[in-house]
Amino acid sequence: MEAAPTFAHLAWAFFWGILAAWHTNPEIFMARPVGRPRLYATPEEFDAKVEEYRWYCDEQKEPVTWTGLALFLGFSSRQSIDEYLKYDGFSDSVKRAKTLVEWHYEMRLCGDKPTGAIFALKNFGWVDKQDIAHTSPDGSMSPKSVDPSLAAALAAKLTE
Repeated sequence: MEAAPTFAHLAWAFFWGILAAWHTNPEIFMARPVGRPRLYATPEEFDAKVEEYRWYCDEQKEPVTWTGLALFLGFSSRQSIDEYLKYDGFSDSVKRAKTLVEWHYEMRLCGDKPTGAIFALKNFGWVDKQDIAHTSPDGSMSPKSVDPSLAAALAAKLTE
C-alpha cells in the first residue's frame, strides 16, 4: 500500500507543472493590463468628445460644467478626467478641457448672479484675497528703529 502524498510532494508536483506550462506556452505568464480599459485610446478621441459636449451645451442652452463634462465623457466622477493626465499625450487635452470649462465660468461672472461661478472658479484655484505689501521694493518705506532720546523729545513737544 502506497503512502498518501505529503504537502512537500504536492508542492513539488505543482511547481513542475507550472514550469512545464511555462516552457510550452510562456505567453500565459506575461504581464497583462490590470483594471478597466480606458474609455479614450487617443487624445484626439478625447478632444473630439469634449468638443461634442461643448456643442451639445450650446444647442441645449445648458451651461458647460466640469461635472457635466465628466458625465458626458462617460466617467463616474470628475476625478476620472484627472486620471487621464497620467496617460501619455493626454496632458494637453485635459488641460484644454479644464480651460474650456473655466472660460465658461468666467463668462458667467458678467451675468446677474455670478455667485455660483465665483464658487466654481475658486475650486479651479482662483483666490478671492488681496496681498498688501507693507514695504516698498527698494526698502525706503521699511520701518526703522528710532533713537529713544529723539522719541522722548518728540513726545514732550506733543504734550506741550
